[in-house]
Amino acid sequence: MLAQGQSKRFNINIEQATTLKVVSEHFPGFTSTGNRISAVLYNEAGQQVAEASSPRGHFELIRQLQPGNYQLEVSGSSLGGNNQSDSNRYELHVAY
Repeated sequence: MLAQGQSKRFNINIEQATTLKVVSEHFPGFTSTGNRISAVLYNEAGQQVAEASSPRGHFELIRQLQPGNYQLEVSGSSLGGNNQSDSNRYELHVAY
């Protein structure tokens, strides 16, 4: 759920060198116009290693990573609806 000014963090554990791909997707049936969403990937030391954003609710982050623990921080805002509206919802698809 996109909440103005509030981010969500997700832990990602990488066990061997790989390419990480994270894609955001807006729920079908709802417009993503005006839904700004961004993601920042941090390594174990808290350093930023990748970022992606989209003003239309669909970012794609692709990064070659070494083994370790990472955190993905997702934040965004929506011009339409309130914080509980279905138009503010998104899904993340992760592959590695």
